[in-house]
Amino acid sequence: MSDQDVRDPDAPHPGAARPDAARSGASAPGLRGRVGALAGGAVFLASGASLVVYILTGAPLALVLGLLIVLGAVVVALTVWGDAERRRRWLVRVRIGIPVGLVATVCYDLSRWVLVEVASFSASPFVAFPLFGQALVGDGGSGPLTALGIGFHLLNGIAFGVAYTVWFGHRPFWVGILFALGLEAFMLAIYPGWLDLRTLAEFTQMSMLGHVAYGTALGLLARGLLTRHERRTGERA
Repeated sequence: MSDQDVRDPDAPHPGAARPDAARSGASAPGLRGRVGALAGGAVFLASGASLVVYILTGAPLALVLGLLIVLGAVVVALTVWGDAERRRRWLVRVRIGIPVGLVATVCYDLSRWVLVEVASFSASPFVAFPLFGQALVGDGGSGPLTALGIGFHLLNGIAFGVAYTVWFGHRPFWVGILFALGLEAFMLAIYPGWLDLRTLAEFTQMSMLGHVAYGTALGLLARGLLTRHERRTGERA
């Protein structure tokens, strides 16, 4: 993570003297700013983290998700919310990250669907949707479970997009691809066993293409929208 994306607004200018540094060994506001920068994005990984916990342990997905959201909100309140400038910049990135994540998720799903249609894959790109719904509420009709699963899928995609925008929004677009491929690594580590896949090669190709499309959209849109916001308002985002 570069200084451009996580610089603490309370930190002194690089050329300014820091008389407290010799006594304390570190600037307290600077440390708080770095923790806030990390926490401000990490809170949006709650849905993905809760799914990993559910798959690995069987713990109730809705309960784990709720607990992680509450924990994340507390951390953000302690590290971000108390500083007006830090809060302003965080809120700007969150507002921009929501449409960024939504568009990137559409690109992710559309690219996988096109690949399945063109290559005549037997694997469905949406096989996990009803399983997401079942993980949230248990057994039920296929229609409600699928609808819940789509909602959870969109939550994941949007939340990851916000996390990226908070952490890396000003970075080049290829950082978005690396970020997305990191998400794919987690998916490939746990999804095949959970879904009991019979077509692992097809799933891997779908996953790779989808995450490259997702990451490209993240990288391009986040940087472009943040830059446009700064030009329009004259404020650093």
